[in-house]
Amino acid sequence: MAETVWHSAYDALLPPGQVEYMLAKYQSPKAVKRQIVSEGYRYYMFFADDTPCGFTGIVPGYKQANELFLSKLYVLSEFEGRGFARQGFDFVVQQAKNFNCGSVWLTVNKGNSHAVEVYRHLGFTVEREEKTDIGGGYFMDDFIMRASLNLT
Repeated sequence: MAETVWHSAYDALLPPGQVEYMLAKYQSPKAVKRQIVSEGYRYYMFFADDTPCGFTGIVPGYKQANELFLSKLYVLSEFEGRGFARQGFDFVVQQAKNFNCGSVWLTVNKGNSHAVEVYRHLGFTVEREEKTDIGGGYFMDDFIMRASLNLT
């Protein structure tokens, strides 16, 4: 699923080869296992009836104990516009509250205007810009966005 959604989201935004490089580095079975075992990641899959339609990856307390890092929130293109991103985000917010996190933050490619607008609609604001060397001659050029949560 990651391969499908990442190519759909990033092929037009990134240089040739970068999507495959990032999939191998961040979404291969070995990478996901390392993230879960060693880095505190939690992955959840979304379903429409019995059909997988998206997934999320979160890290409670990633950099600070009182915040949750939303690493991934993807919905397959054939399920977009049906409320699954909103439901996924609502699930993420509930997880953040369960971990007593006062905010959720994420990185999003600056050129991914659709995702940026979806996150704005969900209450995120741009906190800063960040360019990260991910190796292999590739960079991620992102907005860091944050949504504060009402924990009451």
